[in-house]
Amino acid sequence: MASDNLSFFTQRKHPQWGVVDVKTALTEATNKVQTEAQARQVVCQLDLPQTQLQTYGDANWISMALTNLALNAIEHSPLAAGVTMAAKKMGQTIEIDVLDQGPGIFPGVEYKIFKPFYTTRPGATGLGLANVRTVMEKHGGGIRVSNQPEGGAIFTLVLQSLQRQKVA
Repeated sequence: MASDNLSFFTQRKHPQWGVVDVKTALTEATNKVQTEAQARQVVCQLDLPQTQLQTYGDANWISMALTNLALNAIEHSPLAAGVTMAAKKMGQTIEIDVLDQGPGIFPGVEYKIFKPFYTTRPGATGLGLANVRTVMEKHGGGIRVSNQPEGGAIFTLVLQSLQRQKVA
């Protein structure tokens, strides 16, 4: 994944726009991180609504962003912890929460963590969260981070919802 992050950061390709099924992207991201999750005995859970969640964007970029967040959550969670990826429609937007059971975000670094090459882990590139922010910005969305009251971090991605017009 580190080489994927470096490649994405340096190549600056243009997104391939189309309709993206957000639930499919979340499922793909969860499947991509299963080996790492199993190695750390972390259980990844999906919490998806019954309703359709679609946005307009680059499916590969969105999947990469979700995979980066899931790996980040796994790597910061203690052994045998849980990581949850949940999505919900909020009016004209889709919110995707990635929750972990790690130490949370230390005060004062909430903005630094999204800067290229900033990392707190030895051997890490510091590009994962920077790439996630770039993907969200290119899609007209955003990313927020906060700490859960019971411990752990929560990253929230916000994407514009694709509205289907009803035929009368």
